[in-house]
Amino acid sequence: MYAQENGNRDAENKIVRGPYETNRFGDNWFIGVAGGINLFEDGILSGEWQPRVAPAINVNVGKWFTPSVGARVGYLGLRANGWSNHQTVYATEFVEGKNFKEKVNFAYVYGDLMWNISNAFSGYKETRFWNVIPYVSTGLLHAYGVKGVDATNNQFSVGAGIYNTLRVSDRVNFTLDVRQMVFKGTFNGNKGGMAGMTSATFGIAVNLGRTNWKRATEVPEGYAPYKVSCINDLKADAERLANDNKKLAKNASALNNENDALKKENAALKAEQNKRKPALDVTSAAVFFNIGETTLDAQNLFNLDFYYQNVIAQDDNKVIVLTGYADKQTGSKKRNQQLSEKRAQYVYDILRNKYNVPAERIQVKAVGSESEFVKTPAQLNRSVVLE
Repeated sequence: MYAQENGNRDAENKIVRGPYETNRFGDNWFIGVAGGINLFEDGILSGEWQPRVAPAINVNVGKWFTPSVGARVGYLGLRANGWSNHQTVYATEFVEGKNFKEKVNFAYVYGDLMWNISNAFSGYKETRFWNVIPYVSTGLLHAYGVKGVDATNNQFSVGAGIYNTLRVSDRVNFTLDVRQMVFKGTFNGNKGGMAGMTSATFGIAVNLGRTNWKRATEVPEGYAPYKVSCINDLKADAERLANDNKKLAKNASALNNENDALKKENAALKAEQNKRKPALDVTSAAVFFNIGETTLDAQNLFNLDFYYQNVIAQDDNKVIVLTGYADKQTGSKKRNQQLSEKRAQYVYDILRNKYNVPAERIQVKAVGSESEFVKTPAQLNRSVVLE
């Protein structure tokens, strides 16, 4: 009775209600057997309603045409008990202080049109445990006598009910079926009026054939099927492109091999070049400042760039020590200390910001005019020494 497709919501968590592909004739059938009770309600319009409970059985077979709409036919019957204030063909036993005890056998052959509101409103979901299925019913109600009573009666009946399924597996469900029927009061031998019968049965239903539903694929607007000739042409193009791809892959492999050989050759040439490259042994250098200045002129900036390119950049592990100096023949001791600090910091900033030398590779010192770089000429002490 249920589809294999379990999801009833789309990617945006909205309920999906179909459409579904039409099933085959042999799909989505079910057969059920149940037992329970009948409550015969006689004299509904005459005010003489005196119900009594009797056993009932219910056997049916049906088919779902969509996840929400189905139909079934079946048999409901066994016994209907009641009371009558007068003797009838089915009411012959008088009980003191009550009325005539009525016993009548019956067989109700019915057809139901069913609507699964759980699927209709909440979207189809195979693993839903409880499905609620209202239905309308009509059929032929046949009454016949109990032992010792030779009487029969046929009546047309209409009614409605609620069929509940409780999922056990894809093939098996427990069922609870509550039905109300209405028919003429002459059913049990009375002269007229209306009568009714309520039945409640609990049982089991088995699903037959394919139990699943497949959601229909929506065809995009403007879609048209391909012609066979077009499909064959596309297959031929695909095969040709596959062959071209194989050739390109083969060529790419050859190019990769050639590239690897060139890389090896280039590495060998670089190694040979490094062997022949003259070593430049420059251990220290100095840049000079004008009197009272803490920035370098163009010539000394060029000298600093030369030192970076040929010494600092050639050895990533070399730690550079910057020592700032000042001329003690000019300025006070305090002033000279400030000048040496600013000069050393100035060169440090150039190395860090212009040449991106890591801070851990630079050490900065400033000795003012207390320690001289050279004795004479004194103006050469207006400098920063790089070691």
